[in-house]
Amino acid sequence: MRFNPRIRPRLKPLNHIGETSKSSIGSWTSTGDDPQFLCEFPFLDLHTGWYMITLEIECENAFDSAKIYTDLGEGYIEDQAIKIPYQSRRISKRIVRFDRRALGIRFDPLSSKGEFTIRQLTMSPIAFRFAENRMLSKLMRRSPSDYGNSIVEARNRLKEKAAQTGEKYQSLLDTRYAALFSNPLRSHDYNQWIEKVENTQKPSVNNVISIERNVSERPKMSVVMPTFNSDLQLLDEAIQSVISQSYSNWQLCISDDGSNAPELIKYLKNICQNDQRIVAVYSDESRGIAANTNAALQLATGDYCVFLDHDDLLAEHALYEVANAIIENPSLKLIYSDEDKIDSAGARVEPHFKPDWNPDLLLAQNYICHLVALDRDLLARVGGCRTGYDGAQDHDLLLRVMGEIQAYEVRHLPKILYHWRMAEGSTSVTAGAKTYTTDSGVAAVQNYLDEAGVDATVEVGKYANTYRVNWPLPEKNPKVSIIIPTRDRIDILSICIASVLKKTDYKNYEIVVVNNESEEPATLEYFEKIKQQPNVRVIDYNDQFNYSAINNFAVSQAAGSVVTLMNNDIEVIDGGWLQEMVSHAIRREIGCVGAKLLYKNNMVQHAGVILGIGGVAGHAHKYFDAESAGYFSRLHLTQNMSAVTAACLTVEKRIYQEAGGLNETHLKVAFNDVDFCLRVGMQGLRNVWTPYALLYHHESISRGHDNTREKQTRFKKEALYMQQQWGKVLESDPAYNRNLTLTREDFSLAA
Repeated sequence: MRFNPRIRPRLKPLNHIGETSKSSIGSWTSTGDDPQFLCEFPFLDLHTGWYMITLEIECENAFDSAKIYTDLGEGYIEDQAIKIPYQSRRISKRIVRFDRRALGIRFDPLSSKGEFTIRQLTMSPIAFRFAENRMLSKLMRRSPSDYGNSIVEARNRLKEKAAQTGEKYQSLLDTRYAALFSNPLRSHDYNQWIEKVENTQKPSVNNVISIERNVSERPKMSVVMPTFNSDLQLLDEAIQSVISQSYSNWQLCISDDGSNAPELIKYLKNICQNDQRIVAVYSDESRGIAANTNAALQLATGDYCVFLDHDDLLAEHALYEVANAIIENPSLKLIYSDEDKIDSAGARVEPHFKPDWNPDLLLAQNYICHLVALDRDLLARVGGCRTGYDGAQDHDLLLRVMGEIQAYEVRHLPKILYHWRMAEGSTSVTAGAKTYTTDSGVAAVQNYLDEAGVDATVEVGKYANTYRVNWPLPEKNPKVSIIIPTRDRIDILSICIASVLKKTDYKNYEIVVVNNESEEPATLEYFEKIKQQPNVRVIDYNDQFNYSAINNFAVSQAAGSVVTLMNNDIEVIDGGWLQEMVSHAIRREIGCVGAKLLYKNNMVQHAGVILGIGGVAGHAHKYFDAESAGYFSRLHLTQNMSAVTAACLTVEKRIYQEAGGLNETHLKVAFNDVDFCLRVGMQGLRNVWTPYALLYHHESISRGHDNTREKQTRFKKEALYMQQQWGKVLESDPAYNRNLTLTREDFSLAA
């Protein structure tokens, strides 16, 4: 379809731009990591309506993301940026809607220094029907299970959703479509990561020889493989991946579960004869995956057992990496690695870069999966795999192991050491391929909780093979003090307090409004009004704004044994939010509890803090659509995080005070919550983020953005303090992965 006119803006450098060509579309140099252009339209103006943005940039980065900002009277706001991910020298397109005439339009072409050429940038008006078809088609390709297999079906489903939520159909369509650009989660650059990162970090021949020759007691690895009517070619490839290991001290233990394929049995017997390190046992009848795995375990004579499915592959250096970790720390009981998948064409896809030991995430999902190596004595102690949990027998085993070990006995290897085969019907293709696995998983998690003596219940999560644990509250619910600092701005404060009072199901709480020198008569009148509520107090803090000091002051006067720090621009969405947060906060192993915070357009503002992003910390999954799965479903899973935001943070009062509260000397405004959470973690407690406490966060409405020289100076000073105080802690977040980016908040690859 031809668009007429094709509006080409004239680009005027604003920031970090060195001009190497005087043409409006041409070659430039980015002198910093935030290059900016002002877009001028000398011949035609952009009116309201739908537009197709077409972009082609050539740059040194193979992949990057451009942003377009519109000034609608409030300046250029980050959370309203229009993102256009692109590949260098390839055309990218995105549909956008301009709701009203912009006072200015800014274009940020990339996110790093270097030379670049803008080969094409046009904004072409299009009819809604054309825009709708393109957007629905893209949504269908990304998630056919949600949108169906035709434009008509996708349109009807989305209109039904809009009717249920009270949103306008076009607005919901635009939001869902925009989310695809905010969180593309693409793996098309995985090959580049393999070439630039993985291939350069593989152990050298000398590394392997050093262990083989110089280590007197090399750990022996027993690779455990259950088989049943296996595809001979895939089975042979799996076995060959063991035989070709660079580390030689291994044993392959195979148990066949009554296969009725004579050629398979013949193959197994031949390969056992050819290599004495391979042993096999055969059953006359099928006993199920758990019993078959246990039969293979009975053959193991190694120090550690490594589990391998009969159609998957080990990376060539997998056993070396495991052995090396054990040699470095002989106390290890559980070692696990990252993994990826092999598609039908033989290509490596969908890498899963996992966090370090994360007990709450393991309750919500078997995130460990493969590769996993377990101490053989520990395996014997817990009794191996259990029948009755088939389909989730590996998750059940890991949960029982979790009850027997300490965190220091676990090691995560942030390397791809295992390749799942994406066979038809396999759970590596779709988690819903075997629905019984979810039922088995629920039973496994419930059994773990029962054995631990915890009166908690488990239910199925949003996705197959994911789970929600409902933690108990005591019969007498602890009193919670919800602390809300404010200075005037009753327009947002009144929304916050009204939403807490009207929507919160949990009853035993007080609201402590901290008045930081409010002056407006309407505000003071509002304070008098809300003080009539039996569970609302207003206390005065008469000093300059210091977020840390204000909260420390309020906590000292809190009547509750649990405190919730809350910004005055928070709005409750779901009534169960406080019960969810308190149920975690009173667990003896938990410190701080964070909530899932959304912008008003239902895109994610906060889903936990990732250390190291931007030099200090950033928000996980920021700008993702609230309904999207996130990175391997983590947007909908309870999990341990290094830190959570104090915009809505719940913690026991005693823990708050024992940790020293927020740092009111060095971190008056920024990063005080990150610093506090890290100090709580140093006390041996785990911080947790839950997606089941859902609230809106109208971020920085009351305080404003850090856009003055004074605020920017203060922000830089506080960032520097964090870097000096926490050093390398910020560079290696155990709840993240070193192979994921520290320049964005979308879990994309670091390469």
